[in-house]
Amino acid sequence: MALLQRRSFLKGSVLATLAATTRAVAADSPAPKSGRSAAFPAPVCTPPSLQIPAPTSMGVVWGVTAHATGFVDLSSHPDLADAQRFFAGDGGLKALDDVALGVRLTGLKPDSLYYYRTGTVPIDFKGAYKILPAEPVLSEIHSFRTPGKASPSSFAVINDTHENHPTCALLAAKIETLEPAVTVWNGDLCNSFDQMPRMAQVVLYPGKSNLAVNRPILFTPGNHDYRGVVARELPRVLLTREPTERASAYWTLGWNFAYRQGQIAMIGLDTGEDKPDWHTAWGQLAQFTPYRELQARWLADALEQPEIKNAPYIVAFCHIPLFDDSPTANPGDKAEDYASWQGHCHDLWAPLFEQHGVQLVVTAHKHRFRYDAPSAKRSWAHVVGGSGCDLPPKGQLTVLQGKVTGDRLQLIAHNLTTGATLGDYSFKPRQVSG
Repeated sequence: MALLQRRSFLKGSVLATLAATTRAVAADSPAPKSGRSAAFPAPVCTPPSLQIPAPTSMGVVWGVTAHATGFVDLSSHPDLADAQRFFAGDGGLKALDDVALGVRLTGLKPDSLYYYRTGTVPIDFKGAYKILPAEPVLSEIHSFRTPGKASPSSFAVINDTHENHPTCALLAAKIETLEPAVTVWNGDLCNSFDQMPRMAQVVLYPGKSNLAVNRPILFTPGNHDYRGVVARELPRVLLTREPTERASAYWTLGWNFAYRQGQIAMIGLDTGEDKPDWHTAWGQLAQFTPYRELQARWLADALEQPEIKNAPYIVAFCHIPLFDDSPTANPGDKAEDYASWQGHCHDLWAPLFEQHGVQLVVTAHKHRFRYDAPSAKRSWAHVVGGSGCDLPPKGQLTVLQGKVTGDRLQLIAHNLTTGATLGDYSFKPRQVSG
């Protein structure tokens, strides 16, 4: 695909000839500049977003429009009887933010149903000795289930949404019908992150949808998610994992994940930028080479964890493809054009996939669906998700669905543009010991 064709979405606008339903969704999309929505009481501007699920913890983030602190009430009872309150913030200070509040719920039980609500406390900070809190603004009560070996073995994948709220609304509606246990947002949420209020809307309220109110999202960064003057602020709206959930050598790998979703071991990796660190576009601000190498060491350890090693299915997720048949495809080490695939990551991670019997690697980045079957050179299947930002009737708006049915892991590629299925594949369980 030519560079101009691939990047045209960055400059395009919604065409006047879109279908009536698409026009309605587009008209209802959030206004990035205001960050306010009539659907929420001031100063709350987004629904809660469940993030970075783990068997014994869950993250909750929601957007605000004025300085506030907050909390989450959590209970195993739908009426929040005997609820435990978790506050936003670390150490001796509670959080104070005017964009988003995040709370990490810890000490949970695997495979368990919980009920929660958020509380937002507006703060009038007049001075060091005159801080005036208002009454808490409480959300509705929602629920979630922690993952574990007995949890539903299913997932959905979206990717390359590029701040397109109308397509996000369509994707979220499809995910609602599929009812996966977890949604993987496989990179390129944005074009670039240049304003914090817009970042909160893009991540926490895409298409004015309740994408992650009751089912969590897992985030694997794309190359565009590292671009923009406020890109380094992304952990304010997309939580990183608690340091206690990983070895100290890997504390900087906050978005990598390795856990059991039922029979599926879910592995999240970060391919970083699609240009080499030395590229002039980065202005000497990139250091993805050692970052990828550290992930290889983390991956080797993660694949040895008993709950991963003994899983019937292992699926890895990352944004940039790890394979391309074309001899002219840029593997990410050239100054010209963008990377069609990430050769450095392939060389670091692929041997570990082979050694540990990873069956499927799910990628994105190219905006066109592609399936690469296992071969004599590669034992794992490789899939590239279609577009997440092209509105019908153009493009290939795609949701990938994974679910264990009987004795097979099934992967279905749903084309929302045509309503057809792009592909349907199945994988046998791995041979595991113990």
